[in-house]
Amino acid sequence: MEKKQYIEGSFGAYLVELIKAHGYAQAKFATDLGVSKTYLFDVFNGRVKPPTPDMQDRIVDLLHLEGVEKNEFYNKAAFGRNELPKDIVDFLTHNQAEIDNIRERMRA
Repeated sequence: MEKKQYIEGSFGAYLVELIKAHGYAQAKFATDLGVSKTYLFDVFNGRVKPPTPDMQDRIVDLLHLEGVEKNEFYNKAAFGRNELPKDIVDFLTHNQAEIDNIRERMRA
């Protein structure tokens, strides 16, 4: 049987790589995340948007993502959802001074 090919560079393809790299079977990952296998496969195949920010955090925790993996995960999810990355939104939500700095740079 041929190995399933996902869209190169997509969130779904990256999530498949992460799950495998962290020693998870896809079915077990879906169970531990609390989602159906069908939903997970729809994410892999790009039939649905990447998970919500709350679920993104659950995935980060479940896979113990850190550093570059975590940043790339949030970036690809944000791109697929047409949003800012979850970690950036969290940071800005609690840092009014950074928001003010961004607005100042936008005016320049």
